[in-house]
Amino acid sequence: MTVRINPYQRLLKDVKDFAWKVKYASRKIMWTYPKARLSEGWSLADLHARVSAADQLGYDVHLIANDEGLVVKYVKRADIPFGWAL
Repeated sequence: MTVRINPYQRLLKDVKDFAWKVKYASRKIMWTYPKARLSEGWSLADLHARVSAADQLGYDVHLIANDEGLVVKYVKRADIPFGWAL
């Protein structure tokens, strides 16, 4: 005999799973803009194409400035569970 899951326990599990996916999202370093070459100018059209491609694949793009230049990371978006319509 199986134990029936309480609706609140199911909701708690769904919320925990969603929070885990948001907090520990998959991150990938895609490319780096070297600090020495930042003043030369980078094409915004190229950046736009890369950000659009990431968006179509379900990723957000994060630019991080560090001592070496700009690091571009793709971060996987967590899907909002069905029924959690905003």
